[in-house]
Amino acid sequence: MEEDVDEDEYTAAIEPPVPAGLAQLTGAQKILADFLHVDPHLLTAAARASGAAPSQAVDKDALAAWIRALPERDKDTLLLNAALGSAPQPGPALLARHRAASHGTAEPSTTTRRRSAAELLDAAHGVRNEHTQQQEQARAQARRAQQQARESHLDHLAENAERSWQDIADLIGQKQPGPYNAAVTLLKDLREVHDRAGTPEDFARRLHDLREQHRGKPSLMRRLTDSGLTAR
Repeated sequence: MEEDVDEDEYTAAIEPPVPAGLAQLTGAQKILADFLHVDPHLLTAAARASGAAPSQAVDKDALAAWIRALPERDKDTLLLNAALGSAPQPGPALLARHRAASHGTAEPSTTTRRRSAAELLDAAHGVRNEHTQQQEQARAQARRAQQQARESHLDHLAENAERSWQDIADLIGQKQPGPYNAAVTLLKDLREVHDRAGTPEDFARRLHDLREQHRGKPSLMRRLTDSGLTAR
């Protein structure tokens, strides 16, 4: 779709005033953004020029003082309409007027210029790159954590190798598919432990003895073969 728009138009088009609170969308606003397929990276780029959303908390003392200062005619009209039910409940309207009056004295936005559409698109591209880098860093961190956990697991097996071989014997002795699978997994871990220690021949010897001992268990033999746990 962008190919149909002259590049100069992107440079000439200026972003609309950025509302406050754009970085903290309400649930309804998020649904609307999803429905309109608004690019989340573009939305993030636009929100970086947005101030904080006005507080929705009500200062009762300030509200009371503001109501006392209202002209008598306004108060009479509000009460009459409320009594006759000829207008919506005055509460929301009064709060809106109070907030508008309060925010009118707030510090002006620090944004001094509005960006062009081209600048917004460039900013969105930067946000997209930042997001991609963050995802890559998170994946790399997860891989490192998994590798550390794996190394810790193998270290534990290395320190308790004989106990692990006994666990394998106990699992095989149950003669059930689940324990067979667990035994195969443990054997593969022990093979890696021996490879790390530079003693693959020891593992091959013990695996050969195990296969000979349980050669009458075809289900186990099939699992060992499928997992590459064959005699070398």
